[in-house]
Amino acid sequence: LISGADDQTVKIWDYQARTCVQTLADHSHNVSCVAFHPDLPIIITGSEDGAVRIFHSNTFSLENTLNYGMERVWSIACRRG
Repeated sequence: LISGADDQTVKIWDYQARTCVQTLADHSHNVSCVAFHPDLPIIITGSEDGAVRIFHSNTFSLENTLNYGMERVWSIACRRG
């Protein structure tokens, strides 16, 4: 389970243990959307700073940042294949 919040963090949760496994604090504004990719081991996050960040879902390391000068990222969708 993954969540984004107004404290500029993304949290990865262990649903069964009800504990936070990892906190990612790389955004500079509120995190507005988060997603696990259905096939690849990546976590995709978007925030009100206009950036989309891609993290490796096993190591939680930041892999890439995409910023196209848009004001906010409101949603993210992932497609199989």
